[in-house]
Amino acid sequence: MKNIFLIITITLISSLFKSQSVVIDISDSELNQPTGYYSKDMNNVLNQFEGTYLFTNGNTSLKIVLVKKIKQYNNSYYEDLIIGEYQYIVNGVEKINTLSNLNVVYNNQFAKHAIAGSSPINNNNREWKCPQCNLNEKRLRAKIIDRTTDRHATILIRKTIVNGQEVLQVKVRDVLPDFENVSPLEFSLPKGEFTMIKQ
Repeated sequence: MKNIFLIITITLISSLFKSQSVVIDISDSELNQPTGYYSKDMNNVLNQFEGTYLFTNGNTSLKIVLVKKIKQYNNSYYEDLIIGEYQYIVNGVEKINTLSNLNVVYNNQFAKHAIAGSSPINNNNREWKCPQCNLNEKRLRAKIIDRTTDRHATILIRKTIVNGQEVLQVKVRDVLPDFENVSPLEFSLPKGEFTMIKQ
């Protein structure tokens, strides 16, 4: 009995070390990876997106702050990712401000922050074609949550230079349906394509 217990213990420890030792690049497929693997930003693709960015249209503005986080556990595996929060002002009135949550460390950073993502996309990605992108340029797919309605959408982000200024070209799309409410509230953040200037 003692030997069986010892063999089971060694097997469990071996499998634990094996799953924790699997490291893949964030651009690689996550299919068929063992529990506890690490999706690592090996080429520092995410670094370019960090910073504070501002979109303005008259008295309406959206400010986002993006930060890279390393080896965050999401209840299944570890990942490097971008997290972010925002301030949204409409006609000079602040509608929502989640910027104070930027430094909050959640058990699942991806699920809890207003903006989060770790999926690089290429210039031929069908969600947002980019004929002007460089051949090996990487953009970012993330999620953004409208904290006034808890509606989720996809945010696609491209870092580039326009007129000598660092900017994010952004596309917000694919607002997820709200099946829990008969009359769901509209997603209130800006949708479509717009440019955000680095501050």
